[in-house]
Amino acid sequence: MTDRLAPLHSDDADARNDAIRDLAREASPELLDELQKLLSDPAASHYARQAAAETLGQIGPPDGAAILYGLLEDDDATHRELAAIGLGRAPSAETVQRLIAALSDKVNTVRNVAERSLLAMEEELAAHGVEPLLELLEHPVPLSRSPAARLLGITQDERALEPLLNHLQNDRQWLARMWAAKGLGDLGKIEAAQPLAHAMQHDEKNRVRAASAEALGKLRPDNAEQLLRTALETDDDGGVRKIAGEALYSLGFESPEYHPDDPFDE
Repeated sequence: MTDRLAPLHSDDADARNDAIRDLAREASPELLDELQKLLSDPAASHYARQAAAETLGQIGPPDGAAILYGLLEDDDATHRELAAIGLGRAPSAETVQRLIAALSDKVNTVRNVAERSLLAMEEELAAHGVEPLLELLEHPVPLSRSPAARLLGITQDERALEPLLNHLQNDRQWLARMWAAKGLGDLGKIEAAQPLAHAMQHDEKNRVRAASAEALGKLRPDNAEQLLRTALETDDDGGVRKIAGEALYSLGFESPEYHPDDPFDE
């Protein structure tokens, strides 16, 4: 380890972030090589390796991002995970495409960090990610369809409306239906209100009903109070009732005592 990379090993997150910014201004070939070696060093701490990845992302295209693009396709899942984290600092059209491709990675951690990085670049995602996300929404694995649904909602692109409604109403996997409901809430299209109301009242899975109630609170249809009160009073699941109550509270209506805790975390 060279002295200039020593701050990346600090257990102080602020010190590491300062070092990432300082090192990114240098961006020499020698530094790029040192950063790649640190990222790939299994003897180094995870946060030092992550800081190296984030420095490469901060350096950005062409050289820093190119190293991360290569590692995103590495056989080593830890390398792919670190690359996905680092690319969160390198928003671009190509980064969006590559991170969306990583949402179908066979390793859950890689998918999760790729999604997190995409959530950090909403503008680029909306500009360059809708079509590949629509393709991913039809992936056979629900753990890949689900982040596609969530991210499509973030884009607020009207092209996502019908595909998300289709998955809310017809997907056989509850996880994908749940994220379709959440995506529709973020998408902000009032046309989704009636299908969400139906899902809130009739879906067999409590998480889908709860997500639909939350989405209705975001969409604010004219009959939102009536719909949410009905769920609050009639749903046999306490978690669903709690989310419906919180949605009512967010709309300014009287509701049972508000508790922000996750009702499903037990």
